[in-house]
Amino acid sequence: MAGGATVGSGRAYRLDPHTLPARGLSQAGEVGAATFIIERDRAIVSRPVTAGPALALTVPVAAYRGVAVRMEAVGDNGDVRAFVELLHTDPSLTLALAITDDPEEIAGDWQAWGRTLNLPLLIVGQDGSVGEPLATIGGVIMAPTKPRRRHSYFAARRPRFLTRRKVGRRQPTEKLTGREIIARN
Repeated sequence: MAGGATVGSGRAYRLDPHTLPARGLSQAGEVGAATFIIERDRAIVSRPVTAGPALALTVPVAAYRGVAVRMEAVGDNGDVRAFVELLHTDPSLTLALAITDDPEEIAGDWQAWGRTLNLPLLIVGQDGSVGEPLATIGGVIMAPTKPRRRHSYFAARRPRFLTRRKVGRRQPTEKLTGREIIARN
């Protein structure tokens, strides 16, 4: 499988967002594990069925809610496993993009997948709630507004364009002297 290790191989599972199309393996269902291919505009999910050929679904990337990061506790010693997923409203179409035991590694992949697929970044809470870490309008991240005038403290004293002017200094005028050189016959 290109781009990642299979689940249970002892390595972190990671698909590279910079080399598309990316091929991966999703969670095992009733019949078996589904394979998927992610391109910039669509995801192709192939699911095995009990009888006959595999069922292939083509889902546009715009149908996904976003790129989500989720943390799960592993064992009783406080270890954490982090997941980056392409989140869909139908849980069977949610695709795992990266799985690792080191949560610090996953932040770069989470942001890179969001930029590559042009989807919002999401956080899945422990209770299953989904939220956005940053307020966005389309692809623009919203920030607190800044004051409109740069020099609002000095607004009552001087006009803004006069704050840039510097007072000139009086210097003696330079006189240029010399003789004129003209070529005459």
